[in-house]
Amino acid sequence: MRYALLLCLGSLLVTSTLCVSPIEASIRINEVLPAPSSDWNGDLQFDIRDDEWVEIVNTGDLSLDLSDYMLLNGGGRLPVYGFGGVLDPGDYLAIYGDDAVAWQKANSAGVIGLSLNNSGDIVYLVRVAGEDTLTVDSLVYEASDVGYDASIGRNPDRYGTWEVFDHFDPTGGNGLDPTPGLSNLGDPPPHIFAIHRDPLYPTSTDSTRISVDGGDATGITQVLLAYDINLEDGEEPEMELVSGDNHLGTWAYTILPCSAGDTVHYRVSLLDVASSTISPWMGYKVRDANISVRINEILADPPADLGGDANRDGVRDASDDEFVEIVNCGSEPVDISGWMLRDASGVRHVFGDTAIVVVPGEYVTVFGGGEPTGFEGKVFVASTGSLGLTNSGDTVTLLKSDGSVVDVHSYGTEGSSDEAMIRYPDCVGDWTLPSEVGLEDAFSPNSANATSSGLTNSTWGTIKALFR
Repeated sequence: MRYALLLCLGSLLVTSTLCVSPIEASIRINEVLPAPSSDWNGDLQFDIRDDEWVEIVNTGDLSLDLSDYMLLNGGGRLPVYGFGGVLDPGDYLAIYGDDAVAWQKANSAGVIGLSLNNSGDIVYLVRVAGEDTLTVDSLVYEASDVGYDASIGRNPDRYGTWEVFDHFDPTGGNGLDPTPGLSNLGDPPPHIFAIHRDPLYPTSTDSTRISVDGGDATGITQVLLAYDINLEDGEEPEMELVSGDNHLGTWAYTILPCSAGDTVHYRVSLLDVASSTISPWMGYKVRDANISVRINEILADPPADLGGDANRDGVRDASDDEFVEIVNCGSEPVDISGWMLRDASGVRHVFGDTAIVVVPGEYVTVFGGGEPTGFEGKVFVASTGSLGLTNSGDTVTLLKSDGSVVDVHSYGTEGSSDEAMIRYPDCVGDWTLPSEVGLEDAFSPNSANATSSGLTNSTWGTIKALFR
């Protein structure tokens, strides 16, 4: 690690000169995390931009008005965050990437977050004084200083040498935790990397496994799951360590099946000997396992050339030929008027208000666009103009008009395979790809997924496994 005193770099802001020889001030950069790989800003969502952070500390004996201070990204020589408020003596303040984004939007600046470069960068803490921008402190770091979920901080605080705090780096660590908003020599509360729910949208026949990935250099002593059903019958059982250890591990607990329509709320608490971390409340509504309509086929990546002309309008189009197929797997007709299809970004199609009755065994297909031609049965074009399915991963949800979930499927990179993702057999089978179960056709909108088969010795074992 090296710490540099740099020369004046010329005009950066609206002011005339950036003099970067540090001035005497009771405020310093104390810790920086440039390469997050988990949630750090506390929203339980990992975002490579929003979860970066820079921490400052007031090293003086007096409270400090921060309104004249800014953070600059050295690579782009751009202001990324303007401070406000007062920082009391000895207090720490962590600025996250989403804080920078909010400031940039409010000040009509380019939205780049903190833009901490993993390959090395410079972070400036500056004070605007009249027409001059004066550097108060700066940190130069290199690629060799950067690790996933590892921070670069002073040890000890304020005036110590720069050191890597990398207990959470999966490639190894020195036993020191990053400490946003706290002393670098302190014992931070346990860190929650992620909370998982399996299945993501449980039905009334599903047990639901809640798991949490967590870490703490001094060791997590207890993990609790608080949950209730319809805001009643609250419980707080202890979660079991299922992998890793109490310094870096995964804990889990299984909630037994609940009735259709029940709403389950839950949150996770991680405790060490001195403190705790408690997640926000989360929840899910239990789906009816007996609902007969299911998502049956999804094409996010139409094959190239005319072979990918899924809607049969004579043109292969990467957007228009995407489709989602649903099917009535039950024994009674179902009116789907007002129902919706959405992906992770938002609602993509709304079935009209006029009655749309789907009889048992009937398929309904929604294409991204174009002019679907030659299909029997119910075929639609996305009412918003596009399905917008992401090839590398997305979540497709079928909802009733009241917003309750009927069926959902989340997929990953298998969506970019130049073929559809299908249930095989229809309705009841697991999700797979046609090529994996010996089907010749890459997709089959508005018809059964087993309409053609090219069985070979190499695929027969896969087929038999479906019926064991």
